[in-house]
Amino acid sequence: MGSRGDRAARRRRAQDNERKRRAEASHAPGEPRPEEFGITLPSSPKPGGRPPRPDMSGVDWEALAATYPDGERGLRRAMFIANVGDRTNRANDFLTWGLRPNPVHPQSRLARDDAAVTLRDEPNLVSSTALYPTMNASENLVAAAHVISFAILKGQLRTAAATALCRIAMESSAKAIWLIRETDTEERLRRCYGFVKGEYGRLDEFERFTTEAFDTRADPLVAAERARFERQRECSAERRAQISDLPNEACQAPKGPLALVAESANWIDENVPRSPDPEVDRVVYPRDAKSFYSLSSGFVHGFKWLTAYVTPGDDSELLAITLDALGNALRMTECAVALYEAQATGPRPDPRRARNYPRGLADTVAALAPLYR
Repeated sequence: MGSRGDRAARRRRAQDNERKRRAEASHAPGEPRPEEFGITLPSSPKPGGRPPRPDMSGVDWEALAATYPDGERGLRRAMFIANVGDRTNRANDFLTWGLRPNPVHPQSRLARDDAAVTLRDEPNLVSSTALYPTMNASENLVAAAHVISFAILKGQLRTAAATALCRIAMESSAKAIWLIRETDTEERLRRCYGFVKGEYGRLDEFERFTTEAFDTRADPLVAAERARFERQRECSAERRAQISDLPNEACQAPKGPLALVAESANWIDENVPRSPDPEVDRVVYPRDAKSFYSLSSGFVHGFKWLTAYVTPGDDSELLAITLDALGNALRMTECAVALYEAQATGPRPDPRRARNYPRGLADTVAALAPLYR
């Protein structure tokens, strides 16, 4: 009698043969086979494994459209959805890091910059200022993946909601990259001080509106909530005063969101080359970060001009926009996390430090780390 492995191999061969037999039987005599259009059919999955999908990186789309117009549109749509699924899987891998990032190593570049901060009672100003937008990017990227995955299971897309979340991930990632992409410590401090100083404009608005709201309330909860709010405002007042007292040349304020996205995208292109997408790149040219960020304003702000780029009754454009949304948000979030990790680790491997970022980022982290020794 053969071994269990031999029996499993024979069973897989039998399954492959049966699959081929059924595929051949489903074709009328003389009808082109999928392989003739460049579609590579998958082999049977491993026991207990997920069924693989066809490889469409070599499809002759023009020939397929000429022979089967409806079939070409359906296959293209299926390929888009499959790639959306691949990207949501990659996005979900940021869940752990976004919730529980590793602490900064005491001998890391970020720790050295934190020590260079001259403000009182600010032991981790640089690292914490870069960390929060990176965590926020990860959170929104994962949320976009969840929205898309649930919608597709229901036969929907939810492109507007997913695009808004991806846009937030891009903007937050761009801020983190802008804060710590430079290698000069003084420049990094100027950006950190300018970033924190710029945030206080929004904080002033929030505090003013909240105070006005408290003044109009007479409910039993208002006293306790006002006291809690005042304590929080007092806690931030000292840092605000220290930042405000810094000379202008000590602070570099960030530019607007689109400029930040554009600058960070340029830095990414120079330092982390884009990996080609052999399937999608043959069908649509991906929008770059600047173009997509501008397009996404139609969803975020409800601009009607966006509708000119979406064909009624055909979700192909929406699928392409969803791919662009995930592609740009993934690329920027991956680089923000990798840049932070490259500067948060120590000079030597630490077995106690969990690698909780996506596995595919390890090479990027290793490539960036020497720039910030």
